[in-house]
Amino acid sequence: MTKSVYEFWISQGKDKLRFPVLPETLDVSNSVQNDSVTITGLGEITFIEELGAKEISFSSFFPKTYSPISEYKNIPSPENAIAQIEKWMKAKKPVQFLITGTKINMTCSIESFKYSEGDKEIGDRDFDIVLKEYKTASPRKIKQKKKTKTKRPSKASPKTYTVKKGDTLWDLAGKFYGSSTKWRKIWNANKTAMIKRSKRNIRQPGHWIFPGQKLKIPQ
Repeated sequence: MTKSVYEFWISQGKDKLRFPVLPETLDVSNSVQNDSVTITGLGEITFIEELGAKEISFSSFFPKTYSPISEYKNIPSPENAIAQIEKWMKAKKPVQFLITGTKINMTCSIESFKYSEGDKEIGDRDFDIVLKEYKTASPRKIKQKKKTKTKRPSKASPKTYTVKKGDTLWDLAGKFYGSSTKWRKIWNANKTAMIKRSKRNIRQPGHWIFPGQKLKIPQ
């Protein structure tokens, strides 16, 4: 008997299982997961989404002994084949499903697996299996800007003014602060130097300033 070019394989890691008897039919479905809402005055509105995951289902059997209907020799016992599939299901990990001679080679989850006593020979096991395409979702990474420490504004260094002939603290306060009554700001910033220059500033604060003298003008 000429064997088919098609081979049905299912695997997980290093464990593999080739189905010994090909199914008569293979059902592949691809549902579109659309959302529908009802809007007053417009009726039902459908929003078309991306294609849903493919589903593959087929039925066959695990023969107790090799026969010409089997695709290969050294077939697994029905018990071992069933145990292997159930092991994969319990692992809660996807399997790889491959059909040689076709484009079907996909990562799947085993959605359901049912088996029963075979109808043909004693010891055979009929089964139905449903596989669903397994898609992983990669969460999108959002780059967060690093918080930068806000620098406190440093205190501005006081300006320096060179005294000219005829200057007074009263006039300088009006010039730099818009109010002559703030002359004591200049006096307080320069008191030590001004007293050192002339002791008369002790009795008459800020009265004695001299051309060429440098004064700090605080901001």
